[in-house]
Amino acid sequence: MSDEPGLLPHARLIDELHSLCVAGRSGTMFIITGENHAAQFVLRGGEIVWVTYRLSRGLDALPSMRTFTAGRYRFQDETVDRTDPGLPPTPDLLVLLSPEHTKAVGLPQTESATGTANAPESLRVLIERELAEFLGPMATLICAEHLAQAGDLDSPKSLARLVEAIAKEIEDPTKEAHFKQQVLSSLKGIG
Repeated sequence: MSDEPGLLPHARLIDELHSLCVAGRSGTMFIITGENHAAQFVLRGGEIVWVTYRLSRGLDALPSMRTFTAGRYRFQDETVDRTDPGLPPTPDLLVLLSPEHTKAVGLPQTESATGTANAPESLRVLIERELAEFLGPMATLICAEHLAQAGDLDSPKSLARLVEAIAKEIEDPTKEAHFKQQVLSSLKGIG
């Protein structure tokens, strides 16, 4: 951590962000890291609706946001009209911002493994790999959630329903179609 006065540790910055969310604030939290990089969290009514770090935004910004050690922030109250529909719910996003999450990324898979005993490992790996192309690091979490709720995947129809449900998480019809085509054609090779 930097010895520069006025810098808050990363965990404290995330705590401050959490406090703004709990207070139901609307506006932008601007952070300048100890390395002089810029981050922004846009809040609407306490919900995080937009995230940027350096040149990345949304889910693509999260891995880098977990790596800075300290920074300064200011919050500017304002009316917010932009939204990134690809962001997870605010409580999940706050967990993903913690540096400890980097080590814990595999936990949702482990927790849901009991519910996915009927899903072969090759299926999970295939879906995660294809989904990561569109959703980045959130692919692991989304895949684990869907597999945990999927039930028996013993027929082509049940697999097709699973792929369809996961594709809807992408929220772009062209990309959804590409994802489905890639996964379903690869599944033919697995089966």
